[in-house]
Amino acid sequence: MFRPNLRQTIVIGIAIFTLAFGCIALLSLSNINRLQQAVLLVERADDLRNLILEIRREEKNFFLYRDHALFSVGRENLVRAEEAVAELSGEIAKLHGEPHGSELVQGIARYGELLQEISGQPGEAGESSPAAHALRETGQSLVEHSRAIAELERDNILNINQRLRMTLIISMAVVASVVLALVFFVSKSILGPLRQVQEATRRIAQGTFVPLAVKNDGDEIQQVFVALNSMVEELKKRQTQLVQAQKLSSIGTLASGIAHQLNNPLNNISTSAQILEEETAGQNEFADKMMHNITQETLRARDIVKGLLEFSRHKDFSPAPCNLKEVLSSAVRLVSGQLGPRIKVEIEVPDEVTLYLDRQRFQEALLNLVINSIQAIGDKEGTIRIATSRETDHKVLTISDNGPGMTPDTLQRIFDPFFSTKEVGQGTGLGLYIVYGIIEEHQGTIRADSAPGEGTTFTIKLPLEPEEAA
Repeated sequence: MFRPNLRQTIVIGIAIFTLAFGCIALLSLSNINRLQQAVLLVERADDLRNLILEIRREEKNFFLYRDHALFSVGRENLVRAEEAVAELSGEIAKLHGEPHGSELVQGIARYGELLQEISGQPGEAGESSPAAHALRETGQSLVEHSRAIAELERDNILNINQRLRMTLIISMAVVASVVLALVFFVSKSILGPLRQVQEATRRIAQGTFVPLAVKNDGDEIQQVFVALNSMVEELKKRQTQLVQAQKLSSIGTLASGIAHQLNNPLNNISTSAQILEEETAGQNEFADKMMHNITQETLRARDIVKGLLEFSRHKDFSPAPCNLKEVLSSAVRLVSGQLGPRIKVEIEVPDEVTLYLDRQRFQEALLNLVINSIQAIGDKEGTIRIATSRETDHKVLTISDNGPGMTPDTLQRIFDPFFSTKEVGQGTGLGLYIVYGIIEEHQGTIRADSAPGEGTTFTIKLPLEPEEAA
């Protein structure tokens, strides 16, 4: 079933409105034209009637003064009367006045014959003669029929005037109906939904996110509802992201405090181990080995604490030339506790590779990617391989693992915020979303390639420094 949208409804309404008023205007114009013609015909009918009355006056003058010259005037008026009847014959037929028209034609002819007969009689012929009596009767008949034709024309004017009144009443009724329909349509289809949008925005301002019901996706107002619902969903996501960001900020502050607290005991352990190692050096081979291990592990712990301090310290985005291998090594050290003996990390990056990076944020992205690979491998043995290559104007960094891989549906959504394949409470779904944002900040791109049973590879493309690209 065809359901017009708002634009189509307005166009259809305007078309109907225009068509209705066009028909009314044409009908009114037609009636006005007919009224004008009827007025002209009434004037002609009156002229005919006056002409016949003039003939009757000449008739009376003849019998009063016995002036035969009046016969020539009467004949001229009869000719003019015949012409007037001929001109009115078409309109008389339309008004169903044919009997009056035919009587007028016959009466004028008869009157002319009687005039001819009387004009040929001796001068002493009076108005009491049979011919004079017939002339008077014929003249009276002409007057009556001409009056009847004039009345028909006047009745026609009254009918046209009545039709004009009816047209005006119908026009007013149509205008009132259109206005009422317009008010109803605007109230229901525009003002009502706009009030819903106003109420929804008020609820949004108060923190209540209630999606609006969408009835017809093709309607422009309903499309506004769809856009508003999308905005509401996005606001929900942003609110959740803000909460998660606040949590991460709290975790970073906590990590910074812990790192500072750990520095003192680590320094004491390192100093004590060095003193003891110097005092007992060479006395016991096993003790020397253990002391060496203590010293190395203390240094490694200090590097981890240093990395935590750098990671937790918030700074504005400020890229600078960084040695990529150092950044990678620092990130791997931070997650070394999660690797264990079952997972190996292979870094195949030349020592001289330097990129224009925000060290802290790019390290955060690397941490998320490595942790993602560790969690994908799980309890099995595996390898995480980090390598670089070069294209024309980009440095390509790949991070691969031999985990179980991902399905196409999962692969399509991994960079969406809050999407996670882990159980509830095991992840926020923000890790790869954060990675995507950080790579975009560096004007780079990231792509994931994976298939079930074939592991996963993340490919990062970063722009080269201008002098390096040259």
